[in-house]
Amino acid sequence: MTNPADSRTKVITPGSADGAVDAARRIITSLLLARKNFSFYPPGHSVCTKSLEQLHALLETYLSTYGDLRLDIEKDRLLLQEETVHSGPPEEGALPFTLYRDGIRWIQFSEGITVGELEEFLRIVNKYSILSDEPEGDIVTAFWETQFPNITYEVADFFWGAEQEPDLLPSIDTGEEASVSMRESKLADWAPIPDPPIDPAAIVLAPDELETLQEMVQAEEEGDPTAYLDALLDSLLQDREQDNFEIILEVLEEEFKNSLTRKDFEIALKILKSLQYIIDTCSAEIPWAIPLVEDFVLTVSSAQSLKPLEEVWQDIDAGLIEKIRQVLILLQPEAIPTLADLMLKNQSVRLRQMIIEVITALASRDMRPLESLLKSPDERLMERLVHVFTGMPGERSLEALVNLARHKSAYVRQEAVKALFQKGPARAKEVFGLIDDKEESVRRLVLKYMGQTRDRAAEDFLLGYLEHRKFSGSDSGHIMACFATLGQCGSSRSIPFLRKTLLGRGFLSVFRKSPLQEGAAVALARMRTKEAQQVLEQAGKSLSPYVRRLARKAIHERT
Repeated sequence: MTNPADSRTKVITPGSADGAVDAARRIITSLLLARKNFSFYPPGHSVCTKSLEQLHALLETYLSTYGDLRLDIEKDRLLLQEETVHSGPPEEGALPFTLYRDGIRWIQFSEGITVGELEEFLRIVNKYSILSDEPEGDIVTAFWETQFPNITYEVADFFWGAEQEPDLLPSIDTGEEASVSMRESKLADWAPIPDPPIDPAAIVLAPDELETLQEMVQAEEEGDPTAYLDALLDSLLQDREQDNFEIILEVLEEEFKNSLTRKDFEIALKILKSLQYIIDTCSAEIPWAIPLVEDFVLTVSSAQSLKPLEEVWQDIDAGLIEKIRQVLILLQPEAIPTLADLMLKNQSVRLRQMIIEVITALASRDMRPLESLLKSPDERLMERLVHVFTGMPGERSLEALVNLARHKSAYVRQEAVKALFQKGPARAKEVFGLIDDKEESVRRLVLKYMGQTRDRAAEDFLLGYLEHRKFSGSDSGHIMACFATLGQCGSSRSIPFLRKTLLGRGFLSVFRKSPLQEGAAVALARMRTKEAQQVLEQAGKSLSPYVRRLARKAIHERT
């Protein structure tokens, strides 16, 4: 083993002492986080790998700047040149206590240390952090067997459990040969003691032992899965190092996606609410953390992060709908395209309605992700979007519905027309143009809503349309429908046009039937005003038998 005062250790001058101590504290914080991750995730997991690489990077920076990192160990703290870089209660699981308990009095990390050495170091510390009733070795033995190239340490020749106080130790001769000295960790004189042979009969479990073991397994399986999450969220509030903060967010991102896969929406909600709490309460204390949290929420709102939802969506229980809504409503509007895809899947009406409500709420914060979907060729999606825009206030939602009213799909156009008329007459004029739609069902729908509005704009549009439109012989049915609608929404302002249309054809009306005249008679019959009645009575005295028949039929319909 290399002595801690060898040539690799640089002298930390007073001017650089504060920087070295701060750097050491960052390293210990990163080490504790990596250790925690290794205790919850299997080796090779991406979370463990990232935290380990972060620790290694911090350690390499320190070693190249200040030389070897030697930490003196007391039972409740770690020290760098008498400056405390980490402290905690002397209890099982705590890093200082664990090392001190097994007799390690200082530990040193040297330049050239590898990620593999750090990983093995953490594995050993985690393995022996809790002292069992019948220990199968300790940290010192494991360190000695591993023979770290770049981690050295010193162990007390004689040590008792950390629970014993120094004044309870037996009296020892203070002579040089009998003194309690510190020895190097290579311990070349050690030889492992071979394990005794195992008697198979001795390890057979008795019934009561088997029952106890099964209870322990069940307790482990039914344990609170949020315990680790609580620890991570607490770390976010306590940690003031940006690098470690970012590592924790990466872990939480993995947890968020896993929770969706498991349909454990309580976990996902807890993560998002906790991060929202940081935004709401910590902006002054740790302002650099706010953009990191916002980026996190943006990331988990992406299609890649929400992909697990697509795999479990068909099996969503009705009891989970409200919990899912609470999760989704906390995402960023960038989640809208993914939610729109979910809206197209076979599902209950209640679940689909929930998605529509969430999309509406997210779009109220930023319409752009929703508006971008209008370019999609998927007709089913456009049908669903009509319902989304229907529930949204504002001019932009009206513009979107007007665009949908011109969609190539007749059904989409119908739904958009319904939505626009439901919103009121503000943009109804733009829909009147669909009176010439190639689909008869759309034309009928437009006329139906125009007739129901009894709005001056609808009357003016129909008057101009009937007066100037060039109709063909095949348009008779459409002409009759337009005049019938004018009769529903028209007023005294329409009387001159209807009188002229019914009576103004002169001699030609004696010999030729006209759908325009028939339509005018129908409109007058439906208006049911005194002025309309007078025009029909005048038509009943016309020289044209055809006009007289139209007038009598219209008067009969009025009665």
